[in-house]
Amino acid sequence: MDSSFYLVVAGISLVFVLLIAFVAWTFFSRYKRLGTVLNRAHEMTKTATGTISEIVTVTRRNRSFRWKNEYPVISFAANGKQYTVHMDWAEKRKGHYDLGGTYKVCYVPADPGCCVVEEFRKTMQKTRTQSLIWTVVFGLVALNMLFSIILQTITSIAG
Repeated sequence: MDSSFYLVVAGISLVFVLLIAFVAWTFFSRYKRLGTVLNRAHEMTKTATGTISEIVTVTRRNRSFRWKNEYPVISFAANGKQYTVHMDWAEKRKGHYDLGGTYKVCYVPADPGCCVVEEFRKTMQKTRTQSLIWTVVFGLVALNMLFSIILQTITSIAG
C-alpha cells in the first residue's frame, strides 16, 4: 500500500485520539472542580441550612433502556445573600430527592459560594477519586494511540 493510505488512516485515527483526549479533559475538569472545593474544607467554619430549591432531571440511556435520574439544586442564605449550588455529581434515580428537603451546608465565610453539603461530602470525595482514575486511564489511552499513530506514519513514509 502506498503512503497516502497510511496518512488517511493516521488522520482518521487522530480524530479518535482527539475524542478520547476530550473525554480525559472532561474528567480532569470535574476532578479539579471538586478538588478545589474539597481542598478548602478546613476553611469551611460556618454552616447554614440549605433546602432543595430545584430538582434537575437528566435522561440516561443505554442500548436497551432509558431512565431518568435527578440531582438537587440547593439554596442557602449566607452573609445576607442567597446562594445556589448545583449538585450534578450527586445524581440519583428519579424520586430520590424531595423538593424542599433540608441539608446542612458548610461554607467558607469569606466565600460562601465555596461550600459542601455535609451529607454529600463522601460522595464528592468518591466522585473526585473516580474522575482522577478515569482521567489517567483515558489520558494513557490517548497518549498510547498518539504515539502509535506517529510511529506508524513515520514507518510508512520512510519505508
